[in-house]
Amino acid sequence: MDAKAFGAFLAKTRKDRGLTQNALAEQLHVTDKAVSRWERGLGFPDINTLEPLADALGLTLAQLMHADSGTGEDAGQPLEDFFSLMIPGHIQWTSVANAIFWLTMGLALWILLALPPQVAVKWHLENSGVLTPSLTMSKPVACLITIGLGTLMMQLCKAAEHGFFRHSFFVWGRTFHPRLFPWLELAFHLCYTWLALGPLFAEAMILMFN
Repeated sequence: MDAKAFGAFLAKTRKDRGLTQNALAEQLHVTDKAVSRWERGLGFPDINTLEPLADALGLTLAQLMHADSGTGEDAGQPLEDFFSLMIPGHIQWTSVANAIFWLTMGLALWILLALPPQVAVKWHLENSGVLTPSLTMSKPVACLITIGLGTLMMQLCKAAEHGFFRHSFFVWGRTFHPRLFPWLELAFHLCYTWLALGPLFAEAMILMFN
């Protein structure tokens, strides 16, 4: 989708709905300068803003993404294109990070309540095939380390979600490469999520082998 064409469509639809730039901006919780930039073709709305924008203009997401008001020939296009465009963006990755963090907190509490004062946190495999502890520490220290790492990873995930992934680059990419960019973005999210799972896996190993 061309940014200029999208901007012209957005401006026309907004005026047809009797909305000012300021009124539309208030509905979307953005500034009127942001709306002005979109309409001048200087950028695209954030991916998380597209659905509220469509609702505010009385359009479907498909109509908004194809700059079609519902009276043109594009109105009957199948929705499969839009599923590939939008599905990864529907996952609330901040909520996923929060859930992982609270699971980490819950397992840490379980460790504190259920395990002895000293716990093994590292193991090695003997020649006989027996798994032997190679490093032990007090369970409060082990829990504090995993909670600290979990907190750090949660903050990194949130920073990525509200910074890198909210950048208009991904909106541009989804528009011009709707097959590739959703999965590229999903791959980045999965990498961050995998890192956030590290402390949780460490706690699970402590519980399993102590």
